[in-house]
Amino acid sequence: MVNNPIKLACIARQLSFASLLLLTSNINGQNIAKYYTSSLQGNGTLYFIFPQSGFNNNKINSKLTYDITYLTTNESAILNFSYYDKLDRTIDSVAFISGNQRFSSSAKKIFIETKKTKWHYRYSTNFLFTELNVFFNQADNAKIILYTQQGPVELNIKTKTWKKQSSVTNKILTLIKYNQ
Repeated sequence: MVNNPIKLACIARQLSFASLLLLTSNINGQNIAKYYTSSLQGNGTLYFIFPQSGFNNNKINSKLTYDITYLTTNESAILNFSYYDKLDRTIDSVAFISGNQRFSSSAKKIFIETKKTKWHYRYSTNFLFTELNVFFNQADNAKIILYTQQGPVELNIKTKTWKKQSSVTNKILTLIKYNQ
C-alpha cells in the first residue's frame, strides 16, 4: 500500500509524456501533400499552395480566400485573393497582421464580376517569401485589412481555423526553404 502513491505518480507522468508525444506527432505528422503542388521549371521549382479560406467580416457579410504561388529563384511570392462583398469597392492594397507583425502590399486587379448578389473581386499582390514565413509562423490570431477607396475592411479568422491554416502553410513554407 505504501508504494501506491509512487506508482500512481509514475503512471501519471508516463501518461502525460505519452499525451505530449501524441500532440507533437499530430502537428508534425500532418499530411500536407493535399494542400499544395510543385513543378520543376527550367529556372527553379514552382510551388502552388491551394486556396485557403476563413477570413471574414461578419458585420458586412464579406469573405476572402487566397492562394500562394512561389518560384524558388524569386525573392517574392505571388498572393492572389478573391474578395466577396455586396458593396462596390475599389481595392488599393492589403495588409496581413499577426501579433506585432504587419506586412502590406499594393493590389493589382485581375478581374471583377458578380456572383449572385455579391461582387467577386480578384486581385494579385506580391509579398517577400521571408514575410510570408514570419506571418504564418505567428501563433497569434491573424487578420487581413483590405484598404479600399471606400474605407478599410477588416477580415478576421477563427482561432481554431487559423491554428490549422498557419500550421499547414508554415510547414509547406519550411519544406520550400529546405529544398532551395
